[in-house]
Amino acid sequence: MATQPAFELKEQNISGASHFFRDAPSCAYVVEVAITSPVNGEILQEAANDVLERMPYIADALVEREGDFFYATNPLPFEVTEGPLRRVGGPETNWHCVDVTYQDNVMSFSMYHALCDGLGLNLFIEAVLNRYFSRRDGVDYPADGLRVPGAPVLEGEETDPFSRQYELPEDFDLSIFGEKFYHLPEVDEGPINEMRGVNFRVSEAEFMELVRSCKSSPVATLQVLLADTVLAVHPDVEQILGALVPASNRKALEVPNTFKNSFGALRLPYRHAEMSGLDFAARCQLSRQILREANNPNTARFIANRMGGAVLQVSQVMHSFQEKLQVLNFTKTANNDTYMIDYVGSLRSVGFEDQIVSVHYKATNLSDNFRTLTLYLTATAGFFDIEVVRAFESDVYVGSFAEQLKAQGIAFKQGDEEAYTTPVNGLITGLGLQ
Repeated sequence: MATQPAFELKEQNISGASHFFRDAPSCAYVVEVAITSPVNGEILQEAANDVLERMPYIADALVEREGDFFYATNPLPFEVTEGPLRRVGGPETNWHCVDVTYQDNVMSFSMYHALCDGLGLNLFIEAVLNRYFSRRDGVDYPADGLRVPGAPVLEGEETDPFSRQYELPEDFDLSIFGEKFYHLPEVDEGPINEMRGVNFRVSEAEFMELVRSCKSSPVATLQVLLADTVLAVHPDVEQILGALVPASNRKALEVPNTFKNSFGALRLPYRHAEMSGLDFAARCQLSRQILREANNPNTARFIANRMGGAVLQVSQVMHSFQEKLQVLNFTKTANNDTYMIDYVGSLRSVGFEDQIVSVHYKATNLSDNFRTLTLYLTATAGFFDIEVVRAFESDVYVGSFAEQLKAQGIAFKQGDEEAYTTPVNGLITGLGLQ
């Protein structure tokens, strides 16, 4: 067990609770950015230092006190290193909860998700990329909207939205939380202790032409493609299929500038009674309508109230991590959906976009309630990378998804299967809590 320095405590971390209280320590969330040339480690360190000058909170440590966790000012060096991923959040990274490593032409940005969410990390990555290429190329690339030195500090950049309580209408409908989605049988038949992903690279213009022709959106179109993927494997399924769609709730929670966890998840059902008899385009249109209806600000407020209220209430009556773990283990109550669609989009890279080869997001979801089929969709250099990821043995959905792309006339380049796990966070293990 490591001993943390006497960091200066800041506010309690409420929004990261679901990543602290788990049966097994959560694993790092990683963004891999491949560029057209070998990474210069010295310049990458300078770029990270530049951005930390503007975003010092990215360097915060997390500190435990009687089972509660707090942000804390961390004066220890933030060290960019060459080599593999490290346990982020603990002594290996000087208690920093974001880590930057590199190998060959790939930069890896690792995050302990309790610090912030994916959008918060992207704010850091975009700024680092801008500073890296500006320094390396000797060009002041456009940085409008990026958190780089000289950019104004915005109101509420460090606000924890889960520390507030939000008003809800008396007739707020909770039925969406009780709706059960079809569970992929392969998840239980062959669970594995690693993630396996296959990348499909398609033309962004070609895929968006399909989306526009259906008067839909990328996520809604992928929902239909995935539903067809599952139904091609299990044609007799009559249960509702459903996608879990990660989303930022910053707008609904009125914290547009925060870097902290403002995550939410839309539950997007695919009901046979609604979809039966409709062609592909009509199903995509209906899926888009359902997605819009699911994006209800009151749902985001309800989730924030429930999680934030639970953490604060438990904090008052329990005073150890182990006690609180028994009550606040959010992974045990999470919905197990048919599949997940994570539409990440693209990183801002104005002026040097031709030097970005690809961007890949990696998460290790081995808990029973998260071990499902996942699609990550990212946009880079005129292409969409659609990563089909699973944590079970069968690859039957990979081939089926390829067939659905072919059926819609989408050309693709299919990569080899990659197996990986990201390191467990270094905070919980470093403190000897688990």
